[in-house]
Amino acid sequence: MIKNNIDVLIMEAQKGNKDSLEKILNLYKPLILKNARQIYINGYETEDLIQIGSLSLVKAVYKYQADRGANFTIFAAKVIKNTFNEELRKVISKKWDENFKCSLNSLNKDGIEFIEILHSPEDLEETVLLKEKIAMLKKAINNLPEDEREIINWFYLNNKSLKEYAAKEDINVNTVVKRKSRALGKLKRYFLKNYK
Repeated sequence: MIKNNIDVLIMEAQKGNKDSLEKILNLYKPLILKNARQIYINGYETEDLIQIGSLSLVKAVYKYQADRGANFTIFAAKVIKNTFNEELRKVISKKWDENFKCSLNSLNKDGIEFIEILHSPEDLEETVLLKEKIAMLKKAINNLPEDEREIINWFYLNNKSLKEYAAKEDINVNTVVKRKSRALGKLKRYFLKNYK
């Protein structure tokens, strides 16, 4: 989902629209699950951690200010991670006097050692961020003037040389290089403005 759509959902949720809040929770469920699987808190089940993660996402929705230009996915990921770490610190401080012992070789309820679930080849957070960046790049390219958009597509998507493009369009190679540079500058400025 591109940033503008998530910002609209957040604004609606902040106004009390429960459907928008539910859509946000569903959209970011993989992020919550990933973070819940990466932490072990003695006495907590995975469902407890998912609940804590969901509540922290709701907190992130209400604290988020789109006008500050921050990226919501990055903001939400930080809030969720910080909430889990805070919960862990609370449990550790309460249990410190007791015999609080935990081993990464301990088994969870499914019989899997905790060490095995710490490293996942799949990075759901990165996948969400990558999809957001791709959507933003497509939008930025579509906002370029036609001649610049054509050069970007020719060079990067079709993997053809600028010299070939210049010959096809019967224009000077230097002109093509300048158009490409101008287009890349616009794309860079677009990302700097919209993806913080």
